[in-house]
Amino acid sequence: MFTIFNWIPFEKKENYYLDKLTDVSILIKTLERPEQLINQLHSIKKYKFKGPVIIADDSKTPYKEKVLLLFPDLNITYLNLPFDTGTAEGRNEMLAQVNTPLFILCDDDFIFEPRTRIPVMRKLLLENNLDLLGGVFRQYNLKSRKDRLQFNISNWIFKNFKLLIPATNFFEYHAGFDLEGSVCKMKKVSYKNPFTICDMTHNFFIARTEKVKAFGGWNPILKGGEHQNFFIRTKLNGLRIATTRMCGVVHDRWSAAPPLFKELRERGSYYQKLALEEFGIEKIENFQEVMKEKFGQ
Repeated sequence: MFTIFNWIPFEKKENYYLDKLTDVSILIKTLERPEQLINQLHSIKKYKFKGPVIIADDSKTPYKEKVLLLFPDLNITYLNLPFDTGTAEGRNEMLAQVNTPLFILCDDDFIFEPRTRIPVMRKLLLENNLDLLGGVFRQYNLKSRKDRLQFNISNWIFKNFKLLIPATNFFEYHAGFDLEGSVCKMKKVSYKNPFTICDMTHNFFIARTEKVKAFGGWNPILKGGEHQNFFIRTKLNGLRIATTRMCGVVHDRWSAAPPLFKELRERGSYYQKLALEEFGIEKIENFQEVMKEKFGQ
């Protein structure tokens, strides 16, 4: 079990401990990454979460028995799915199991820390009549020698001493967009504390369960592009979306991804085009300029 280095001595414990959350489930889709999932579950346990943790695993050889043996104190529902069921359908399978009013969506390579602040996310969502609120990633972007040096040092400390030192910088992902016939036009949204209304945010978010269930969740055929497709669905169904810099997770870049996982990720561009076809979208304008990545090309 690792320890998270906490350099936030004045943070109120009620902002990051999770033992009082009775109306939230945590959803984790995993594929061929047991090490990342185990790291995440250790962090969830560290912050005393007692609610439902729902895991969907479509690995070639699922790791349910190992996980349940390691975490008998967590309230885990573990779904073994057929190999390569896909991220979207895996999330739908988990969503169908949710009986709480709210849920937290996670990838398997997220790690909770003091700045995750799920109780703060919950409060912002409920008090401001939001339907979904996303956070940020703490991560090393590896764009300079300094970034790589810091990452390598952190990686060495993590591997040898199980001490996690997250990056101080964060990566956010939020924007607005307009749908005009067969064109989706992306647009930048200026951030304002404590949260900003937008149309698209990270896939670490808290959401109202019934609002997402009402429109069917994720497009089940997608094994790539499901994230952007999902937020087009939320916009068309009138959900109130926002993002906050106050809360977030550590993006686990220390643990290596197996070759099979990398191979399955390579087909993303094919599914990105399918993700747009659902809405008759033939072109996305300004995606790279706004989101700093390519999509649908």
